[in-house]
Order: sequence, then structure tokens, then C-alpha cells
Amino acid sequence: MGLGRFGGGLAAAEGLLAEGQRVLVTDLAEESAFQASVDALRKAFGEQVTFKLGGHDENDFAHTKMVIANPAVPKPWDNPYLKVAWAAGATVSTEIARTLGQLHSCPTIAITGSAGKSTTTAMTHAALVAAGFPATRGGNLGGSLLDTPQGHAIVVELSSAMAWWLYKAPGAPKPRFEVALRTNLAPNHLDWHGDLEHYADCKQALLDHAGTALDGSTISPFSGNLLVPGQHNRINAAAALAAASALYPDRDAQDFIPGVESFGGLPHRLERVEVPHFPDNGFWNDSKATTAEAVELAIAAVREKGPVRLIAGGKGKGTDLGPLCELFDQCIKTYTIGEIGEELHTRSQGPCMQTMTLDAAVAAATSELSPGEQLLLSPGATSWDQFENYERRGEAFKTLVRHP
Repeated sequence: MGLGRFGGGLAAAEGLLAEGQRVLVTDLAEESAFQASVDALRKAFGEQVTFKLGGHDENDFAHTKMVIANPAVPKPWDNPYLKVAWAAGATVSTEIARTLGQLHSCPTIAITGSAGKSTTTAMTHAALVAAGFPATRGGNLGGSLLDTPQGHAIVVELSSAMAWWLYKAPGAPKPRFEVALRTNLAPNHLDWHGDLEHYADCKQALLDHAGTALDGSTISPFSGNLLVPGQHNRINAAAALAAASALYPDRDAQDFIPGVESFGGLPHRLERVEVPHFPDNGFWNDSKATTAEAVELAIAAVREKGPVRLIAGGKGKGTDLGPLCELFDQCIKTYTIGEIGEELHTRSQGPCMQTMTLDAAVAAATSELSPGEQLLLSPGATSWDQFENYERRGEAFKTLVRHP
């Protein structure tokens, strides 16, 4: 249920088909939205896989052995199709639940949080590898865990939606991790959860099912040298070191430091973009930032390099836009885009221009750049009003600044 555009639905279908199962793939979107995935499944598995795209049919959910739901499906407990499946006695699960259920006797670290969880996951992985511990990372960050070699430690990023499926859903498997880390907690994904209490409860469930539970908000920032900018990355680094040390407490903690110090960052997360024709300016792709808290951290980090011009906006997530608007007075000027662009412009707490599209925002901002200024894409909103996902939005930004 939900082939999706990030590859999770495709991986779920491929895994079941490889086991010899007959699989129906159903999605609300039309086939053209993910033609490449559909074509690949048809070519590899023929009549073993069927498709019902452009809508769901309750009858399909009433007569099936198992439903693998895409975690992006909001409020699954109220979804009429999933309720039919549960009522019919079908197993309802997710790809990450099936994946974790097939991994045994691996050292495990699970990382969640409102901001910084992807970077902290990658830093933790880098810390382990640099210290000589074979490790594989995956989950919400991307990358399959099913092919994890024997003896590898697993560092898995879990979203709040994944946590609900793992711990709160009917028949949830409730896996226990050796180490669980919550980087921080702030309002996010309220459109999926319904309210902050439900969101926080799903995050807490992960900590409640861990041998060692770590709260990143209580950890002092790392004081060494990092390639990635910003105080928040010092906090991410400290959290990563704490998680690695908790998994291997007998190892000297100093052995994990080279991994975080050499970590160069992740795409679309404060990614430095080289733009040769603007040698005196900095360009930063932070398309992954979809909360006010993440934007605040990005602005603080980039201001270490120079004054900031900010591009913000996209599709809202049901959260109050006030905290995002309040950040605009920390910037020389903000250029608003997307579905919430008009409201951001109206409520702006600083110089602001409503540009509607990313193309127009980049054009306006680059025409006004002075030496030393930094152009930062940190939207504070999802991309789905104008882009397929945050990666496409980030790649578009990089293309626009490199080829005006």
C-alpha cells in the first residue's frame, strides 16, 4: 500500500516477490507518477505482480494475507482501507518492521528525533567505522539493511511514523535495541500524528524499548574540530559519540572521535554548493530542513560564514508558522516560496519578498548578493507542493545557483 517515490514501497514489493509471494501494488497516485518502479517490477516478475493505481479498493484489503503499508500514510489507525485489513485478520506491517524482524544478533543503535537524526545517524556510523567496527546504516536515512553482512553493527534512523508502526500499531513487533538515542523533541509531523502528545509518545516508545536510552538534548556539545558548520552539529557529534560509546563501552571513547571529525555532511543537509562565478559568496542546500527548529539551526550555522539571505517555504505540515516567521529578522532578506509563501510573507518578522517559485527566489536573491553574503535554502516546510521530494528540491537549487 503506497509504492511511493522514495523507494521503500519498491523494496517491499521486490522482497515479497523474491520470496515467491503474489503481490498487489496499490497507490492513490496514477502510474505515471512512478513509471520507472512499475516498469522494473513488471519486467522482473511478470504476472506475479499486479497493480491497482490511481486509487484503492476496499475489497483488496479484505482478501489478503498481509498488507505492507507505506509509513507516509497519515493516521493509519483511522485509514478506512487499513481498518478493513485489520478487521479481516490480515497482518498489517511496514517494510522497516519486516526488515528489522529478519536481522538477528546484530549490535543495534536506533536514532530518532525532531531534527538532526539523519546527520547523527551518519556520524555514528562514521564513528564506528573509523574505530574499526564494521557497521551498516539505514532506515529513514535510506539504504537497505537486509544485506547487512554478518557481524556488522546496525545504525538505523527511525521516523516517528516508523516508531508508531514498530511500537503502537495493532500487533506491533516492539523490537528492542541495544542503544536508542533521541536527538531532541519539538513539534513536527502533526498532520500525520494529529497532536504533539501522540508524536512525542511514539518517539518515547523507542527509548522505552532499549537497553540504553540516550537523550541528546542533555549532552554537552563536542569541542573538537568538525568539517560541518554550526553549534547544532557539535551537538550531533556529541550524541553520535555517546551512542557509539554506549554500544561498545569497553572501547576507549577517544577512538570514535576521528570518525565524527572527518565527517563531511549529508546531501541536502547544510550541503555546501560550489558556485565558481560567485567566489565571494557561500551557497547552502539545506532542503531537508522542514521545521522551524531545523531552519534556526541552519541560519545560526551559516551566519558563522557571513550574513544570510534565506529561501523558505513549501507545503505546510499543520504546525504554527509563527516560529518560522520570527527567524526572518536574523537574515538580510527572506524569499518565500510555495503553498505557505504568502502567509510567510504576510507574517514576516524582517525584510521579505514573496517569490512563489524556487527559480524566482534564486534569481532575485543572486541579483542582490553582496560580497561575503550567504544564500541558504532552508525551507522549513515539505516540498510536495512543487517538488516530488526534498531531494529534487535540493538538486533544483544546486542547478539554479550553478547555472543562473
